[in-house]
Amino acid sequence: MQLRVYAEGHFRRAVCVLSLCAVFMGSVSFCSVEQGNVAAETVNRGQVYIETEEGVSAIERLEGFNGSVSVSIDDITISDETYSENSYKKSLEADSDAIIVDENGNTVPATFEDDWSLMLVNKTHLIPEDYTFELAVIKGAIKTDARVVPHVKDLLLAAKRDGVTILICSPYRDPERQKMLFARKMKFYTKKGYTESEAYDLASQTVAVPGTSEHEAGLAFDFISDDYSMLDAGFADTAAGKWLKANAADYGFILRYPLGKENVTEIEFEPWHYRYVGVDAAREIMSRGITLEEYDKEIGITD
Repeated sequence: MQLRVYAEGHFRRAVCVLSLCAVFMGSVSFCSVEQGNVAAETVNRGQVYIETEEGVSAIERLEGFNGSVSVSIDDITISDETYSENSYKKSLEADSDAIIVDENGNTVPATFEDDWSLMLVNKTHLIPEDYTFELAVIKGAIKTDARVVPHVKDLLLAAKRDGVTILICSPYRDPERQKMLFARKMKFYTKKGYTESEAYDLASQTVAVPGTSEHEAGLAFDFISDDYSMLDAGFADTAAGKWLKANAADYGFILRYPLGKENVTEIEFEPWHYRYVGVDAAREIMSRGITLEEYDKEIGITD
């Protein structure tokens, strides 16, 4: 019988593979040891240990982790069931004891969002042709993915309670509207004397190429406020812009195109553009100052 240990990168979660619960971060990897009298499992400065009848021994070296987390024997059992990707996913969905471990070793119950909320949409990751979702009304003609509606409503209400008025300028866009916006921006540059190729490159820095817009996927919003209606860098200095940067993650949203990350996102700084990724991911992305591109690569969603 083998004891399997699964290391899931950068989620800071306790993950249950079958009936074994292990808490640690690192590169996605597997390791196994012969069954023993398991007393404890500890992650200490990137090293995983296990205590058996023969004593304490190291299992696997993990990269990029300098914290310390431990799990008691009460949380660990051994199973000889066969691991599969599907069984792992089902175990996450069914598990009620999973936890998130923060930088200080504190734990809180975790919820596991489906991959749809972490889908990367950019110039090299187009929206899949078979991707579908249900549209729902936020207010009037303002629509978005039905799964996102309660979260954006909570965000707007929370801002209002704090005395900040945030308005949705651009929610879901159908593909035809995205094509129109991109064509209009290209025309703007061609009139200035740029070639078609140059106009395309310039336009794609400010308007997503059709098929690569998070608005088309119903996951993004452009926000303005009651006292600032321009979609420009100045929004970052408004009360609404500051509130969003400080609080949006608590409702599952990230500043999608942050300042200083243009080389990663290939989109200029857009302090008005926020994307839903789920609370767990949003808090980590925003607290670390990284992008969705970097986060998805770390956790293995993208290469």
